[in-house]
Amino acid sequence: MTTTQQESHQIQILRSCVSTPTVSVSKKTNNNDPQVQAFFIHLLRDCASNGSIQQGKALHGFLLKSNFIHENAEETIVLYNHLAHMYGKCSKIDYARRLFDQMPERNVFSWTVMVVGLTDNGFFLDGFKSFCQMQNHGVIPDKFAYTTVIQSCIGLESVELGKMVHAQTAKSEFSSHVFVNTSLLNMYAKLGYMEDAVRVFMSMNQHSQVTWNAMISGFASNDLNLEAYNWFLSMRSRGFGPNIYTFASVLKAIGKLGDVSKGREVHHHVIRSCLESNVVVGTALIDMYSKCGSFSEARSVFEKNFARYSDTNTPWNAMISGYSQGGYSEEALEIFKQMCLNSVYTDLFTYGSVLRACVDLKRLCCGREVHGRVVKINDNSRVLSVNNALIDVYGKCGCIEDATKVFERMEERDVVSWTTIITAYAHCSEEEKALDVFLQMREEENVRPNQFTYASVLVACASISLLELGCQVHSLVCKAGLGDDNCVEGALINMYAKCGSMVEAESVFMKIDSPDVVSWTAIIMGYAQHGFAENALQLFRKMEESGTKPNAITILCVLFACSHGGMVDQGLFYFHSMKERYGVAPEMEHYACVVDLLARVGRLDDAIAFINDMPIEPNEMVWQTLLAGCRVHGNVELGKIAAKKVISVRPEDSAAYVLLSNTYIDKGSLVDGLSLREVMKEKGVKKEPGVSTIVVGGRVHRFFAGDQRHPQKEYIYAKLEELRERMKEMGYMPDVSSGLQDYGMRGGGVVGLISL
Repeated sequence: MTTTQQESHQIQILRSCVSTPTVSVSKKTNNNDPQVQAFFIHLLRDCASNGSIQQGKALHGFLLKSNFIHENAEETIVLYNHLAHMYGKCSKIDYARRLFDQMPERNVFSWTVMVVGLTDNGFFLDGFKSFCQMQNHGVIPDKFAYTTVIQSCIGLESVELGKMVHAQTAKSEFSSHVFVNTSLLNMYAKLGYMEDAVRVFMSMNQHSQVTWNAMISGFASNDLNLEAYNWFLSMRSRGFGPNIYTFASVLKAIGKLGDVSKGREVHHHVIRSCLESNVVVGTALIDMYSKCGSFSEARSVFEKNFARYSDTNTPWNAMISGYSQGGYSEEALEIFKQMCLNSVYTDLFTYGSVLRACVDLKRLCCGREVHGRVVKINDNSRVLSVNNALIDVYGKCGCIEDATKVFERMEERDVVSWTTIITAYAHCSEEEKALDVFLQMREEENVRPNQFTYASVLVACASISLLELGCQVHSLVCKAGLGDDNCVEGALINMYAKCGSMVEAESVFMKIDSPDVVSWTAIIMGYAQHGFAENALQLFRKMEESGTKPNAITILCVLFACSHGGMVDQGLFYFHSMKERYGVAPEMEHYACVVDLLARVGRLDDAIAFINDMPIEPNEMVWQTLLAGCRVHGNVELGKIAAKKVISVRPEDSAAYVLLSNTYIDKGSLVDGLSLREVMKEKGVKKEPGVSTIVVGGRVHRFFAGDQRHPQKEYIYAKLEELRERMKEMGYMPDVSSGLQDYGMRGGGVVGLISL
C-alpha cells in the first residue's frame, strides 16, 4: 500500500469513527482496552510520520469527544504522549506544549517527547531546559532522553553542555550503551572535537555499523580526510560491511584528498556491494572522480548508471558541477543540454553550475538561454542564488545593462547580490557606477559589506587611480576587522600599486604575517608595472624561499617584469622551467609575454621562430604582440604577416590595422599608411577611441579622442593651444608621423592644471 493509499485509508477510518455517536462508542468499547489504544497509537504514529496535521487534529478531537482521554485517568498518559509527539512532528510545537501542560501525569516518555519536539523544531535551548526540568521533577532520563538532549547540544553548538550530559551518562546505567555512546561520539565529531570522539569510540565495549559511520563521517566533515579513509579500511578489517552512508562519507574525504588510487579502491568495494547504481553512492563517485581530476572515470560512472535516469537530477548535477569546476565548461553545457532533452528536473544547483560554465566561456547567448529557461520552466526566477549567478554572467560577459535589470528586479538582495553587481560594473569599466552602488549599499540599504565587496571596490578604485577614495576604503576595511583577510590584502596592494603609491603597497605587504600567493603576486606585479624589474624578481625569489607555490599569474608577472626590464635570458629561463620547477603549464598569455620579451629588444626573428615552435596554435594576442614589436622596430614585412594573422581571426579588430598603418608611416611610407586607414573605413572597422581620466575634487573626468562633451571644452582646448604655442617657442616639435594629433585625450592634463 502506498503512502497516499495509507492516508486515504486512515481518513476513512476517522470518518467512520466520527460518524458513530459517542454514546454508542462508549457503550460498545472499553476505553482502557489495550487493543483499542494500540489502534489509535498506530493512527497517531502514521499522522506523525506523514506530517498529516489535519488528520491528527481530527483524531485528537474524536478522542476527546469519545472520552478516550480525560483528566485524572492515568491510563491515558500513553495517548497524551503520542498526541504530543504527533504535534511536534507536524511542527505544531505550541499545540504540543499546551497538551503537555494539560497532562494529569507525566513519565519519562512525556518529557522526552517534549525535548524531541523542541529540538526538531529548532528550539534547542528550550529542549535542553526541558531535559533539566525533567530531572528537577524527579524523572530519571532514559537512553532516548539522553540521545535527544545530545542533539540539542549539537544544535546549540555547545560542547560544554555536551560534556555535562556526557558526565551524567557516565554515572548512569547507560555509560556503556551503544545507542547513547554513538550519539555522544557523533556530537563530538559534528562539533569538531574528534579526539573526544575517538576516546568515546575506544571506550565502547561493542560497535556497530552506525558507530563506524559516525566516526568516518566525523573525520570527513572535519577535513581529516586520510583518517576517514584509514578508518574505512579498519571498519572493513573488523568485519563491518559499509553501507551507502559509509561510502558517501569516505568518497567525500577522498575527493578532498585528490587521491584517485584510493578512490578506485573504494569504488571496487562499492561494486562488490552492488551499490554503484545507488543515487547517493553513484553521485558521490562522480563527485570524487571529478575532484580528483579523473573526468573520464566520472563520466563512465554517470553513463553506465544515470545517463538514462530521469527520476532524480542529483547525478546530473554532480557531473555538470564537476565539469564546470574542473574547467571543462563545454562538457558541462553538453551534459546540461542532454539533461534538458531527457526532461530531467533542473534546479538552482543545476543553474549555478551551468551559469558558472557560461561565465568561464564568456558565452552570453548560452547565459540568456538559461535565463529564459529559469523564467519559463522553473519557479527559480526569484531564487537569490540564481539571480546572483545571472548578474555574474551578464557582468562578466560585458552586458552590464542586463546585469542591472536582473539586479533591479530582485525582490530580495543579500551582500552577494550587491557585491556581484559592484564587481560587474568594475569589470565593464563603469567604476564610478560601482562606487555609487557601494555607497548606496552602505548608506541607503544598510547592508554590511564583506571582504569580497571591499576587494571589488578596491579594484574599481585602482582602475581609475582613485587613491584618496582607496585610502578611505582601507580605513573602512580596518574598522570592519577585515584588514588581515587574504582577499582584501591582495586588493589593497594592487590598489596602492596601480595608484602609484608603491610605498603604501609595500607597507601593506610587510604587515602580512604569512602572505599567500595572491599577495605575493600583487606586490611583484606592482614593482613590475612601475619598472622596478630587479625588485620584482628579488621578491619572487623571496616568495620561493618562503615555500609559497607560484601560480600561472605569478609567473606571468615575472615574465612581464623581465620583458619590461630587458632581462631576456632570465625571462627565458623562467618560462622554460615553469612546468618542471613550478608545476605550471604555459598558457597563451605566457607565450605572448615571451614574444613581447624578444620583440622589445629587437629579436624579431627569434620571436617568429618561437611562435612557429609553439605546441599550441597561437591566437591573435600572440600575433598582435609581435605586430607591436614590428611597429617599434620598423619591420614592415614581418608586420604584414602578423597583421594578416590577426585580421584573419578578428577582422573587426582595429588595433592590427592601426599598428601596421603606423609602421608604414614610421618607415616613410605615408601613402601605404593612409591607404590602410582607407581600407579600415571601407570595411567598417572603427578604431576604439583612446581615453584618459583624471580625478579632481573626488570627481572623475574622462576624455576621449575628439571629445566635445566636457562642459569646459572651450577653455580646455584654448589652454591646450596656448601650451602648444609656448612649447613650440621653446623649440619642441611634436612627432606627427603617426597621423593627426588630437587634443581630446590631453584634456585631463589641462583640467588637472587649472584645478591647482
